[in-house]
Amino acid sequence: MLTEKNSKRLLWIGLFLFLTGIGFFIWKENFNVSSKLNSEKIAQFGDFIGGIVGSLWSLAGVILFYVALTEQRNDIKINRQALEAQVDALNQQIKEFELQRTELSETRKVFKEQSETLKIQRFENTFFQLLSLHHELVDKLNFDRNQFLGQTEPLEKRAVLSKAFIDLHSKIEGSNTLPYKSSTGQTNWKEFKPESIEVAEERLIQAYTEFYFEDYKQILSHYYRNVYHIFKFIYFSKLIPKEKKQFYASLVRAQLSSDELYLILYNSLIVHLGYPNFLFLIKEYDIMQNFDFRLVNENLYHREIYDKYLNNVKPNW
Repeated sequence: MLTEKNSKRLLWIGLFLFLTGIGFFIWKENFNVSSKLNSEKIAQFGDFIGGIVGSLWSLAGVILFYVALTEQRNDIKINRQALEAQVDALNQQIKEFELQRTELSETRKVFKEQSETLKIQRFENTFFQLLSLHHELVDKLNFDRNQFLGQTEPLEKRAVLSKAFIDLHSKIEGSNTLPYKSSTGQTNWKEFKPESIEVAEERLIQAYTEFYFEDYKQILSHYYRNVYHIFKFIYFSKLIPKEKKQFYASLVRAQLSSDELYLILYNSLIVHLGYPNFLFLIKEYDIMQNFDFRLVNENLYHREIYDKYLNNVKPNW
């Protein structure tokens, strides 16, 4: 068989024949340094060595070369199998990494959803506390209205706001009733409609200022601030996305009656009271969406004044 062991045997056999041939040649030829060499005998000996020993060693070399090629081919096959195993292992690792990435993505998504839920819960806790505070504030409103003969009619809760609405509406209507002297010198009162938007705006501001500072500041100031801060809290909160803020603003808007919206509207037109910040929030969340503007339209130029202020409003936080 063509094996490394057999090749070594041939090498040893060739070496043995080589040494035996030399010994036999020297013994038969009585080799002497002083004697003349017989070239024919030397050539025959060389033919013997080259023909037999050389052939054996050549065959051994071929066998060794074949064995080396076979071993190399086996090594290459083993290396290929090892590489294939490594590739399979890498592919398996890639699959595992993909699964891990998917799991991490799902985990990140869950954590994000939990984080968003916690933020909304934190926001809603404060938001509904503010709404509850608003209702408590309204429930604690009270007002004693002087009547004829020294009698009083106590008003409570939303009835106070309804009374404030009636008084403000009357005050605004009365702002166009002005005194004049008759031909006899007597002072009479007559309605003078404003001849321009500037005159209407001046009368509106004067009427609301008298209404608020003379009669209702103690009652309405806290109410206005509370409603304003609820909308401001929604506007500045970073706990909910902007697209959801309109929903919570609509919940607050639903708590406000038509009388309250009327009071808030006129308050938002007065500088240093509701203007500009409260009016900005009215515009931002369309607080007057369901308000009946016919009450405002009864007063000449008032809708135009409101629209002018609303379109140009900029907050000064």
